[in-house]
Amino acid sequence: MTMKSSTTSSRIHRTPVWLAMTSCVIVGVVACSSGTSAESAGGETAAAGDDAAVSTEVVWTAAPAGYLEAGGVELPSSYPEPTGSPGENCKIGYITPTNAIPGIQKEIDGATGVATEFGCSMVVKDGQLSPQTQVTAVQSLLAEGVRAIIVNPVDPAALAAPIEQANGANVPVITVDAPPGPGDENLAGVTSTVLQSRDMAAFEMAAAVAEAQPDGKVGMIYPAFQSKNLQYQVERFQYWGEELGLEFVAQEEVAAHSPESVSTATSALLQQNPQITAVMAYNDSAASAAAAVVRTLGRTDIVVTGVNGDSGTTGLIADGRILATWAFDNTSMGEQEGRAAINAANGVEIPEKVLSPGAVIDKNNVSSYEPQA
Repeated sequence: MTMKSSTTSSRIHRTPVWLAMTSCVIVGVVACSSGTSAESAGGETAAAGDDAAVSTEVVWTAAPAGYLEAGGVELPSSYPEPTGSPGENCKIGYITPTNAIPGIQKEIDGATGVATEFGCSMVVKDGQLSPQTQVTAVQSLLAEGVRAIIVNPVDPAALAAPIEQANGANVPVITVDAPPGPGDENLAGVTSTVLQSRDMAAFEMAAAVAEAQPDGKVGMIYPAFQSKNLQYQVERFQYWGEELGLEFVAQEEVAAHSPESVSTATSALLQQNPQITAVMAYNDSAASAAAAVVRTLGRTDIVVTGVNGDSGTTGLIADGRILATWAFDNTSMGEQEGRAAINAANGVEIPEKVLSPGAVIDKNNVSSYEPQA
């Protein structure tokens, strides 16, 4: 899916029955239940039945209100609690895409805490955004005798042979966000996948824009660099946005992730398409750079969204320069990765996929939010 900056798309504007039934579908954090168990932190909620009621709480959920009704995929949100250790002095391998990702240390800490509880140490390898480095890391971990491997692939296809090697050594492999779609099949040879709720993030950010601008005209910042999960997420922005009646006008690609490249892309996007009233960015640092350009251009009519829940975004949300973000619960996600690895090492049958929770962060609840990234 690639849109040129000069291309105009036709708007699909319809109001699904599930959307008409409740305003909490759009706001995402209003005073109503999604019908699932969710953890909350801080804040107060206005009385139920008040049309203007919004929540000041941060509500972590694996099934936001309206998501399943709109056609989202329902998945379990946790693995079984392990019942024992895989063995004395056991080791679990953990391969990151890069250790520089905001929030990755919280994720590692979550997984390490579970591993430690069950008598295992965690051996962490930095993927350095290099498929070959990750291939080498898998081989190194197998040589070190790990009992299970957790990996968030830079390029899933590059890991086919190493995963086969792990299978041959009877070492289960747990992938993170690969593939990122909740309805996609796991990679061959993978025991289970922990998903980072990217489809829900896309749904909620599109919903936030649709609430702020029911006839919004959207431009997207697309990550053309190697990142399948971010690309999937941006593609889902358009899918869910069109379901909610938004018009997707154009997208501008960035070849490398940096504030400078995002700023250049945002400037080009808005100058070539002045009708745009919303910019949806692939993560929070990109949203921050886009918001700075929007402010410089004096476009007070434009809203900006991000994804991640980074600490650097909270002030921009509070003062209105960013409309909303979707925060990932990195610690909880790491804990589920740890559970999956320990269970798999013990030979316990586990779900093929588990969906980690997230939360909408906007001006109503940002003061209650404690960033993990």
